Amino acid sequence: MPSVIRMPQMGVSDECAILSKWLVREGEHVRKGQPVFSLETDKATFQYEAESDGFLVRILTGEGEEAAVGSPVGILSGTTAFEESGLETLLNELGKTAGKKLDHTEETVDIPIEKNPASAAVHVFAQKAQNAKQKISPRARKTANELGVDLSAIFMGSGPDGRILERDVLGAVQYEAASKTRGIYSGRPLTIADRVNMRQICEKNAGQTGFVSRVFDARKVLAGCTPQNRLAAGEMICRELTRLLVKNPDLNARRHGDKIYEYNTVHLRLNVETSSGTLKPVIRCAEMYAADELSVLMRNATERCKVFASKPQEFQEGTFSVADLSTYGVDCFTPELTPPELCALGIGAVTMRTKADERGGIEAYPAIRLTLAYDRAGVDALRAAGFLNELALQLEPGGTEP
Repeated sequence: MPSVIRMPQMGVSDECAILSKWLVREGEHVRKGQPVFSLETDKATFQYEAESDGFLVRILTGEGEEAAVGSPVGILSGTTAFEESGLETLLNELGKTAGKKLDHTEETVDIPIEKNPASAAVHVFAQKAQNAKQKISPRARKTANELGVDLSAIFMGSGPDGRILERDVLGAVQYEAASKTRGIYSGRPLTIADRVNMRQICEKNAGQTGFVSRVFDARKVLAGCTPQNRLAAGEMICRELTRLLVKNPDLNARRHGDKIYEYNTVHLRLNVETSSGTLKPVIRCAEMYAADELSVLMRNATERCKVFASKPQEFQEGTFSVADLSTYGVDCFTPELTPPELCALGIGAVTMRTKADERGGIEAYPAIRLTLAYDRAGVDALRAAGFLNELALQLEPGGTEP
């Protein structure tokens, strides 16, 4: 007797999910407990495990498609000799529940090229691409219609293969509101001190990168990392970092020639190790997301890099880089700058340190070392140290909640 594989509900508030990848092909045997497909919700990525033995005789929902919770995505049979007529009968019966299943029809949008001779330093939220095709989920299309969002202006979505999801539409609305009030970036010339520093660096053939380092008390950050939210310390730090960078656009900037371009939105560049070297994807408008949302975007970008499924556009125009080596047990290192970005932050592993307590005794506490690398032609050491100290104070107990 055939059984229907339905989209599971992974969260209490989840109404739908994206079937990102089938792990079993049609006709293959499946054992109970074996992962059958992976799915992506707004919060995380999961794997669905078979509830019984059988053969996957039909796939109803393709990879990258969005399906409502409880809707059929595949059919499992106890034998490969399942009659085609019986299969068609079952499919017709499933068709009676079409009202509960999302329309998987994908809309493609032709995005014309924008002929703009401006230099690469000019930032736009959605740089146009010639003859590009965008995949749009039904919920994203519905939300865009309700809010009046031009979907062709969204360069790439955060779903599989760049699929535009509802959260991308909402992010575009927030970005547009911020751009109207503050503008996209401001260009300022190099100061006299900047020019002198750059000339000295070039004349003396000295390294163009400086760095400052600071240890902070990580008890508050680690307390915010629970099994329920699945957040890592580095992700909590990145959330607070993006909030602070919006207030300090002189470090959230890029240098092109003799001008510094300051951004009021943070395009956070990650460092991801792959079998072919380090890739550096960019999370655009990172400050607009809550900690758990930013965590999902960072993990998804990391996974795409590791399987080489990223799009070239995911690596364009970062404004600030982050390198987290805590998983390697490295507690102190100098992060690498990605020109023309001015700064990069290195996050080390948790170590135990001691300090004097209020009663005159000694107490142990978990600590994390942050190292800020900076372009000496655009940022001086005192400015870099002040920013790093402000970030550390925000992360320590008593600071603003990340």
